[in-house]
Amino acid sequence: MNKTGFLALTAVTAALIVGAVTFRPDATTVTPAEGARFFPSLEPKTVNAVDRVVITAKGESFTLERKNDRWLAKEKGGYPAKFSKIKEVLFSLAQLKRFERKTSDKTRYHKLNLEEPTKKGASSKRLTAFVGERMVADVIVGKSNAKELLFGRSLVYIRVPGDKQAWLAVGDPKLSADVGDWMDRSLFDVKAERVKEVVQSDANDVRIIVGRDKATDTDFKLRNKPEGSEIKGSRFLQYIGEGLSNLLLEDVQPAADEDLENHAAGRAVFRTFDGLVVTVMLAQTGNKNEEKFWLTFDADVDEKALLKDRPKTSGPLKSAEDVRKEANAINDKTRGWAFQVSSTVTRFMRYNMDDLLKSASKKENGDEESPAKKE
Repeated sequence: MNKTGFLALTAVTAALIVGAVTFRPDATTVTPAEGARFFPSLEPKTVNAVDRVVITAKGESFTLERKNDRWLAKEKGGYPAKFSKIKEVLFSLAQLKRFERKTSDKTRYHKLNLEEPTKKGASSKRLTAFVGERMVADVIVGKSNAKELLFGRSLVYIRVPGDKQAWLAVGDPKLSADVGDWMDRSLFDVKAERVKEVVQSDANDVRIIVGRDKATDTDFKLRNKPEGSEIKGSRFLQYIGEGLSNLLLEDVQPAADEDLENHAAGRAVFRTFDGLVVTVMLAQTGNKNEEKFWLTFDADVDEKALLKDRPKTSGPLKSAEDVRKEANAINDKTRGWAFQVSSTVTRFMRYNMDDLLKSASKKENGDEESPAKKE
């Protein structure tokens, strides 16, 4: 092949290569490359210095702030927030990278959940991070792209406030619009297998007493059952015994924010076979259509009931040392706070004799009323 022919072939080859690049398929059909970070100044040192985060969603905002090396939920009276979740979100934000341009037409933002989050009912979420008064990151996060993964990392639609351009980005901060998701919802866990007795009283101090004689007993008994009456079913007593099992908060406020004493709706005292005593005070606020039930907790130790010997590791009961630690941990977490928990739990804590005993007609028919009917 002469020199001229070689150069001509080279030119054709080059043209084909250019054409292949110019007319290559969309990036979604080939292995894509990650682009530049959205927040290049958000280095680890800066991330660690962030002391305030504002989340805006569904037309409302809430603030998470760091005070004395603890993260707190400002709108919840300073209840502790989960440092692990905040850290995870901030480091994810620092690694957020451009992947593909999307629409810049604001009338189409809603299709990517990138509309203004200040609008009530908006599906978008905005995170603004500060170091002191200096804003170090600000982003509107939309819909996750579940159809694609990039090197094992998820993709999400985002928009930087003030910039019309929407992007498909590498990485997903997974923002939550619910302030409760930024707090540790777990309160404490007292398994029914440990519970010896529960004494529940309503606002008029009318009591029901539920208990077991031995830790090995399967069923609870109604210890003050009226003579001649019948219980609807043993499971109703079990529900009461499980009142403190895996207790999760749904809302929280400082106990001093409500006049809980003048809204008292009852109390319950739980005693375990290994010496833990938890007193629960129940208060009811709001009207009948929007009633709210708030719980406060106080843990103590019955020294006489503490086990002298360390229990078997496979059993539910705890040693004296562990029970003392447990009581302190419950008080450290709950003292000074009022909590809303599952409505099912508060319903069981408000059970009275009518809820537990069969009526005359029920006794004749042998029916049992389910909790669902009572809700």
